[in-house]
Amino acid sequence: MKKKSPVIVALILVLAPAALRGQSPAGGEDYKTMLEEALKSGKYGQNQNEDWDARVKKISGDVRVKDASSEEWAALEGVMPLNSADSIKTGDGVAEVYLDDKGSITVGRNTELELSSLAKGESVFSIKFGNIAAKIRHFLDEKLKMQVRTPSAVCAVRGTEFAVEYSQLGKDTGAAVFDEGRLAVSPLDDKDQPISEYLLEKNTELTFTPVQKRFRPVPLARMSRYRSSIAAMRLRLVAIKKTWKPSTAAKREAIRSKIFKRNVIRREIDEPKPKPKSLKKKNKSMPRAGKTIKNRARRKAGAAAP
Repeated sequence: MKKKSPVIVALILVLAPAALRGQSPAGGEDYKTMLEEALKSGKYGQNQNEDWDARVKKISGDVRVKDASSEEWAALEGVMPLNSADSIKTGDGVAEVYLDDKGSITVGRNTELELSSLAKGESVFSIKFGNIAAKIRHFLDEKLKMQVRTPSAVCAVRGTEFAVEYSQLGKDTGAAVFDEGRLAVSPLDDKDQPISEYLLEKNTELTFTPVQKRFRPVPLARMSRYRSSIAAMRLRLVAIKKTWKPSTAAKREAIRSKIFKRNVIRREIDEPKPKPKSLKKKNKSMPRAGKTIKNRARRKAGAAAP
């Protein structure tokens, strides 16, 4: 027998009491409102293919963004909606990525982060170099999955407070869990295949290099420096929960276009304009003319001398 979808079941449950009372279930706008509420409700199922409503905010310093179709980095001011395959790069700056009103990721200084996938069913954040610290409001389950990748490891996030870093210089990776959650860390071999999996519980960390053969989670030490970022994000998420407003696709695209277009205009202004050819020729001839006049003056001075 064909299974009914969760949404249909939900509507039956909502409309059944009205039918039993001999009333019209709902008509016109009332029916439309009830349908929209059932579709929006998370109680009756969730679309795993839906993307996070992700936005990046510049906190301080130099923060740049680019999409998958461009090689040019655009300077970020304020807030910009994000799409899958977008990248964020910081110099001396710091940025924060928000996932709806349910998660916050701090992108530290000297970091490049690619949002490889923003699908709620399989979101992937790839650290090219640098570090991130994150606070997710709820534990992730089989429906909501998240990975953080570095060139030498894959970290499966199982909620809710964690940090991951990767150093290009030493090729080492560090991962940690703080007061809540778990993190499954899998170091990769030369062929990018997982060697083994280590489960980090709260207040533990794992750091390793490519040449390391043994791995052992230990109490927080080196990675404890991210505690202040985690604490700040706890407070920030409480505030975001109260003020967060959904954004339409058209509004998101308008903001993105404005930021990337502004970067093109700035680049055109900054690029030096070529000098006219006639001016270049004139400039080249000036030193010779000056030298000739100087030689004539010397000859006259010599002729006038007794």
